[in-house]
Amino acid sequence: MELNNTKKEIINHLIAAHEGRPWGSKLSKYFRAFTGAFSPDMPFTFYFLTETRPLMYVYDPRPANLRSSRTVFHGECEQKKPKLLQITSFFEYLVTDGYLDMEYKGLQGRPPLPDHYDRVWRKYSDFYNDIMLGLSYICLSDFTPTQRLYDFWETTIQTNKMLYF
Repeated sequence: MELNNTKKEIINHLIAAHEGRPWGSKLSKYFRAFTGAFSPDMPFTFYFLTETRPLMYVYDPRPANLRSSRTVFHGECEQKKPKLLQITSFFEYLVTDGYLDMEYKGLQGRPPLPDHYDRVWRKYSDFYNDIMLGLSYICLSDFTPTQRLYDFWETTIQTNKMLYF
């Protein structure tokens, strides 16, 4: 398996989360968003209208007249798409190749929309099928590292110092 920084961060996050240790990285905001929680310290989160229809909510507490234009907002949201596709594709690879076990849970247990969410959360929904399916895959499932991922992780740490915690 060829590893870039994003893939290394995903593996480190999966191992740390499975062991109950916090793992902070540039991808932490994505992993928090996948939970569907709505918290003012999160830049964005994902909510599902149906199991195949995700929405991204972006935290923006400014009054409506001070917010960026729709065009600027959509442009900022578009910038997240390549990273989302990288993450979701790598999760699919890890499951397919036996590095992760996946348990689909669906919408059960997902947080509801908070009261008056529209006052501080802006909605973005312009996702194509590849990202919608990837988000459904990651956000609506639980993942557990297999021994194969641990073996790979330990072997890679011994030969590649970049994976140290």
